[in-house]
Amino acid sequence: MRLLTSPQTIVFALLVGIIAGCANSRIKTGDKMYDNLSYSKAVNNYEKALKRQPDNNEVKLKLADAHRNLNNSPEAENYYREVQESEGLQGDDKVRYAQVLMKNNKYDEAAAILEKYVASNPDNRLANDLLASTQTVDELKEDTSAYQLKPLPLDVVVSMFGPAHYGKGIVFAAETEITSAASTNPWTGYSYLDLYYLEKDANGNWDIPVPFDETLNGRFHDGPAVFNKEQDMIIYTRSAMKNEKKQLLNEDRENQFYLYQSEKKDGKWSAPKELPFNSPDYSVGHPALSKDGKTLYFSSNMPGGYGGSDIYKSTYDGESWSEPINLGNVINTPGNEVFPSVGNDDRLYFSSEGHVTLGGLDVFVTESKGGIWSKPVNLAYPLNSSQDDFAIIFNDNDTTGYVSSNRSGEDMIYSFIQMPPIFILEGIAALKTDQLPIDGVTITLINHTDGDTARITTDEEGKFKFNLLPNSKYTVKGEKEGYFNLSEEFETGTQSVEKKIDFNFEIDEIVESKSGTGSGTPDDGSETAKKTYDIGEVFYDYDDAAIRSDAKPVLNKLVRLLNDNPGIAIEIQAHCDARGSQAYNLGLSNRRAQSVVDFLVSEGISKNRLKAKGFGKAQPVNHCRTGVECSEELHQENRRTEFIVLESKQL
Repeated sequence: MRLLTSPQTIVFALLVGIIAGCANSRIKTGDKMYDNLSYSKAVNNYEKALKRQPDNNEVKLKLADAHRNLNNSPEAENYYREVQESEGLQGDDKVRYAQVLMKNNKYDEAAAILEKYVASNPDNRLANDLLASTQTVDELKEDTSAYQLKPLPLDVVVSMFGPAHYGKGIVFAAETEITSAASTNPWTGYSYLDLYYLEKDANGNWDIPVPFDETLNGRFHDGPAVFNKEQDMIIYTRSAMKNEKKQLLNEDRENQFYLYQSEKKDGKWSAPKELPFNSPDYSVGHPALSKDGKTLYFSSNMPGGYGGSDIYKSTYDGESWSEPINLGNVINTPGNEVFPSVGNDDRLYFSSEGHVTLGGLDVFVTESKGGIWSKPVNLAYPLNSSQDDFAIIFNDNDTTGYVSSNRSGEDMIYSFIQMPPIFILEGIAALKTDQLPIDGVTITLINHTDGDTARITTDEEGKFKFNLLPNSKYTVKGEKEGYFNLSEEFETGTQSVEKKIDFNFEIDEIVESKSGTGSGTPDDGSETAKKTYDIGEVFYDYDDAAIRSDAKPVLNKLVRLLNDNPGIAIEIQAHCDARGSQAYNLGLSNRRAQSVVDFLVSEGISKNRLKAKGFGKAQPVNHCRTGVECSEELHQENRRTEFIVLESKQL
């Protein structure tokens, strides 16, 4: 068969070929940048290629991983999700996706992925630790007032991390906006890291950071660092250097991180020298010194570890540093263990993504007893967050210090104060009808100030308790199947003394009734509703159905109840007292019930969930019927507005 081709078809084919060629060129360049760990440049090329090839899942996976390495977890999640929904993630990509979801506070989604993964890979310690993390988030967030954190200002620098005490301030690693192409870090698109010094001025305010020392800051990465007690010796991380201008590359053209040492004599730092265990085949970095300066802790991905980066130690014999020793699998996991530091009590702090965490890196503490390291303890929220938290140091008082975190989207250093709880929320969940306590009610606390949540379950006495942060806005919710969900909002102030906040959740069972059954004692003896619910005192002017201003706070509570329980549909029922004719009262009660429905609709409740019905004076709740003399108080009992549940379903 001969194929007939028009000139237009030829042009179109050429255009398609050119577009495909451009996309493939972008992918090829992106792959080169990706393999060289130039993630910011890789992202730029991949995203341009994806515009031409929107269904290329291989590119999407690399974009997800690049964004993950750039700590851009929202974008990483988007690309992982697209691949998952298209063809499904495989192997370690599932674990990486779960890690990203945890960083984005989506613990339930992460748990669902990890449960399936662990079922097929039961021996994967990292996946098991991550799954356990999703199930212990609420426990780690229980003491929400253990620390108060405040970020140091990002003056001059665009990110900062890894503080070390020096002089009257701190020395840290930081990057800045680029000044020339030669100074660009291809990983992030900012400058290479340099060491900076920062201290407070006479008024106690942080000054402008300045480069620490030109001898120690080279052309490529420098920092973070640690100083000995006398502060005349520094050990710090820097790019492995062939000479003053060129990086040292191994056979795979990789540049590793090395540890360098320098001494200060006559006010000047000596030229940095390599530590003996550096190697072009792996990286070493994040130094920490024991108080006597004889033990060096650091992080490395050298062969023989447990996976990722591990914590090692080396001892000084007076002349040189010993061969490094891995601290073992009590501390190290298949994930990354990084940024060790030594506290004033010689306890070892480090960050890990492999132990039970809130997501990303969390700060842990351990101590050595007889040469055996104790099980690491997570320092919990709010010092740790769902993002990366690392490089902690303490001041001399042991209750204040500094920690690095990218919880704001950029690496920043936060000063912290460790303190006892200031606010305590205590409550009881009880049945509304008889005040008997209810166990098994899930109580959720939402902090609207920082977006975090905590969750516990009431005990046999219906009790629950939370510690709260000051100066924060909260919502507390109570949920149990078969009962109405309830929520309340409140705020904490700034006072420095302990304040106890009492909450009593009066929870009612959800009982469905048929439309039109009403309540009270019908004159005709007909069946009444299985259960009616009192709305509260909704008053009207004489011979009027309009909602008065004093009734709106009562009805707003009903609005909240309906918002908390989106699966229920109700009927508003209005009743009158026995005075006047039934025909007159029936019309009035119908109008009043409809006024309540109209108010609820005006507040955003769907009219499909609402009905209105008036019963006039036909269903009194006491003996006050036509012709019976009663007090105004007894007549008021019959002038009531209620509702019944027509339908209840889980949403």
